[in-house]
Amino acid sequence: MHQTAIDIAQAVLVALQAAWLSLGTYDNIRYPRINRDVVAKVLGLDALADTPEIYAMLAHRRVTSQRAVRALFALVVVAEVAVSAALWLAALALALAAAGLVGGDLAGTLAIGAVTGFTAIWAGFLIGGQWFCYWYGDYGQATHFFMTLWGIATLLALNI
Repeated sequence: MHQTAIDIAQAVLVALQAAWLSLGTYDNIRYPRINRDVVAKVLGLDALADTPEIYAMLAHRRVTSQRAVRALFALVVVAEVAVSAALWLAALALALAAAGLVGGDLAGTLAIGAVTGFTAIWAGFLIGGQWFCYWYGDYGQATHFFMTLWGIATLLALNI
């Protein structure tokens, strides 16, 4: 009974991440300008406009090509779609494992892979954001940080 409760809790945790990422992915597909414009600002180093001495040191990092911005944004959306699907599949597998219909090892392996993908998206934004100094502006660094922590916490919960 205790293991079944853990299995159900793990399925819920993964499903919550799937729901969150799916909603964000939907918006990125349906309303791409919302986040794509912010990506363009980050890549263009817009946050450094008020600090010309730092901007001068890092201006070589700027990416201003709209084609490059669109390509990078498309790559992010493809990753979000893939990870969202993997999270839903993993949540379903964990629920089926709780019911004894799927092996726990398979479900756990799927979940760890999917949640690692979730965590990697947000950690990737933190790393890329560091390169483009997005912490100088208000471009979602706190959200990316908390999403990375959510992923890590879920990975820990999957290893109970």
